Amino acid sequence: MPSSPAIIGPVSTCSTVVRVQGTHIDATVRIYLEGDANPLGEARAWWTETEVNIDKSRLVPDARLVATQQEVGGVESPHNQRGERVEKAVNRPVTVPHPIYVCARSVAVTRCSPGATVEVWQGGAEPLGSAVAVGDLAEIEFAGTRRIFPGVPVEVHQTICTDPISLVTFAGIPQAAPGTSRRTLPSPTFATVPRPLEECQGSVNVEGIVAGAVVRIVRERGGQRWIVFEGPCPFPQREFVVGDPLQEGERFEVTQSMQLGCELGPDSPNVATVQPLTSLDRPLIEGPLCAGPHKVVVKRLKAPAILRLFSAGAEIGNWPVSSTEMPVDIDVPAGPITARQELCGIISPESRPYKVASGRRGRWFLVEDSKGDVLRADAFAIHAALVRTGHIVIFSGDQHSLEQNKRKDIDHCQLFDCADLSIQKIDAPTTDVFCSGHAFLPDGHLLVAGGTQAYPEHAGEPHGPHGHFPGLAEVWQFNPDPGSAGRYWVQTESTRGGRWYPTLLTLADGAVLALSGHPASTDTRHNNNSLEIYDPATDRWTHHGDSPDLHHSNAGVANSYLYPRIFVGPDERVFSASPLLPASTGDLRQSGSWMPRVGTTWTRTAMPVGGDWAGYDGFGFPAVLLPLLETEPGPGDPRYRFRVVHAGGNRAWIADLGTPADPESNPQWQVLGGDTAPLRPVRVNSNAVLLPSGEVLICGGVRVPDREEDTWVSEPEMIVNGPGGWQWSADSYAPAEIPRNYHSTALLMPDGRIFTGGTNINCKPGGVAVRRLEIEIYEPWYMCADRPSIWEAPTEVRPDETINVMVVSSDPITRLAFLRVGSSTHAFNPDQRYIGLRARHAGSERYSAVIPDRAVAVPGYYLLYACTEASVPSEGVFIRILPG
Repeated sequence: MPSSPAIIGPVSTCSTVVRVQGTHIDATVRIYLEGDANPLGEARAWWTETEVNIDKSRLVPDARLVATQQEVGGVESPHNQRGERVEKAVNRPVTVPHPIYVCARSVAVTRCSPGATVEVWQGGAEPLGSAVAVGDLAEIEFAGTRRIFPGVPVEVHQTICTDPISLVTFAGIPQAAPGTSRRTLPSPTFATVPRPLEECQGSVNVEGIVAGAVVRIVRERGGQRWIVFEGPCPFPQREFVVGDPLQEGERFEVTQSMQLGCELGPDSPNVATVQPLTSLDRPLIEGPLCAGPHKVVVKRLKAPAILRLFSAGAEIGNWPVSSTEMPVDIDVPAGPITARQELCGIISPESRPYKVASGRRGRWFLVEDSKGDVLRADAFAIHAALVRTGHIVIFSGDQHSLEQNKRKDIDHCQLFDCADLSIQKIDAPTTDVFCSGHAFLPDGHLLVAGGTQAYPEHAGEPHGPHGHFPGLAEVWQFNPDPGSAGRYWVQTESTRGGRWYPTLLTLADGAVLALSGHPASTDTRHNNNSLEIYDPATDRWTHHGDSPDLHHSNAGVANSYLYPRIFVGPDERVFSASPLLPASTGDLRQSGSWMPRVGTTWTRTAMPVGGDWAGYDGFGFPAVLLPLLETEPGPGDPRYRFRVVHAGGNRAWIADLGTPADPESNPQWQVLGGDTAPLRPVRVNSNAVLLPSGEVLICGGVRVPDREEDTWVSEPEMIVNGPGGWQWSADSYAPAEIPRNYHSTALLMPDGRIFTGGTNINCKPGGVAVRRLEIEIYEPWYMCADRPSIWEAPTEVRPDETINVMVVSSDPITRLAFLRVGSSTHAFNPDQRYIGLRARHAGSERYSAVIPDRAVAVPGYYLLYACTEASVPSEGVFIRILPG
């Protein structure tokens, strides 16, 4: 009996066609409403992917569609397990993902309302062409000799079945087609990544297409030539089904042209010869991977191989492959699952075992490279930051190696793509940014200050001739989108005195404070106590005096106040959770506050956590500002209560800084969960990450830093906001595979997963042998839930403005959560900030909220999430909060 095929969503109450993958050729494919034995429609599969016409009159919101298939002479398969939920049809904005060129004969439109009629207009009394959206995609091919002409905006109109009004949901000016000097279009090529054309496959993958051009594919075998495809293609890359399976030695040619006004003929064809099939790639099972009825995406496939999934050695399903990646819809067992593919007698290696998430435990997995092996980064993730392009920039300077510092081997920077989990090398700063500080500017650039001037090498003097590693004064900006000719890294004005182990913090007005760190070798101070502020408008640093309350200037004082845990409080004061050194003999160490640009004295108020700061006054332990929530219980104006949590010791501590309406003048530290709360596992060098669900994840860490193999803490913990306030979650969570210790980092990714990287094994400096270069990702519990989807949101907003967001969700939205993008190093992320706004229903699938003032909404780039009452978040979209 064949396994059931998977319906490719989304589907709405207007859908008249659904697309199905994993179908056997010549099988009868049927679509049903779950629980109804009368099919909505059926079709005979001509390929391993099939479209089925359905009766939309029977579709209702929140019903589920399921699919079966029946081979000729066989029995009908069971229906698939999860199916596809039917959405209420709503007219919403669409996206044209590729450039629209003059003379184009077709256009692709995505993010359509499923089943809507989508039209392309360019003046005139009728559209150039139209199509019905299948899922959220419409491919619109223009009739006859119609094409895009220059100078006039192109509009995309969309009409849904329940509303006769056609809405303009996209408009843009067409671009000139990229022809050559010979009046030809450069020919596309047959993709060789991940593999070239090989026998037995049933399709060819073509790349380098000018979107909308007429593509021509010719097949040649045994002296005969014939056209297997000729027509406009609206995508820059596409798989084309070519009929009977490829045979070794036959040739394929591909060209493209744009006539009807542009007269761009085809260039010399690109030719590929079919190679023998000698092996198949190990499949990749992509998450979220959740126990129970679920769609699982499998990649690195070759059509039309047979894909097989296994659990505990037993096959749990098999499907014909339709493309290089495809979903399968099954009841996922609780244990690990594996995959392999088979084509023409060749069997691929079995995939790595993939863990399955269940309940609230979540799931960890190691990122793979293109061959299915564990990916190992070249750049050591000592410093990492999520930027507005959806990448994580990883940089490390000398990578904690004396030898690399000596020979200036500091060119180590990579970009990790959070969408496809790939990594690439880019340019790096030309000064050693190892152990620098960083913070995001309001425009999304990352400001990086300081680093390592040299390593101490004096016998008996573990911190060098001045009692420390000397720091650098150089400052860099990382531009996430420098353009094709620019560098990502650009040097800017230096700070005073040099800084090693400093903290940078973005202030409420968008300026950046640089604080602490060891100065350069020419500076006689042990710590850099200069208060400096960077103004992004002038690209200059200003000196605001030297603070006597932070640390002594005596060179003999032991290391202290390094990477201080500092935060912008409710009255725009900077609060230091790290204890300040005593101003005079006999004074107690206390946390304290300072008003930027007003004097140099810090007001010491909050008592530090007795016995829990560990060495270096706590820079091995994370501290985090808890979510700032618009709706808080309490008298007066309780909105946006600022609370700082210091975790990692055997107890976590919390300090209440008050609210913008009522800031606390004398905050004190209290035990999280109360004085009787049970002791927690010590987690030195752990990381705290704010999740879009409003929880705080504590991950990684060791009990004894120089003995991590037998003392590391593999299971994460959560701090949650329960009925009794902030407390530790009683749930248990899935353990990680890779120990994370000194020089580890952790960051929230746009889709809500958690990136973790870095670690010096047992805290030892040196080369590759003592570095953990694997990237491991954690999928929290909500990755397995039915998540909302943000369809429309502004790209910029100001404090005190009202934001309007369009969200498609099966459950009402109660919160719009803004999470400021983070930058992580040395167990601290000064950039992350969570703003939870009450979502006010503003009509069909629309919600609004009022952005708070700058004391809460520090300017910069945020990820916007829409959350249900059960705290299930959507995937995030980038939005910039402008300075107030």
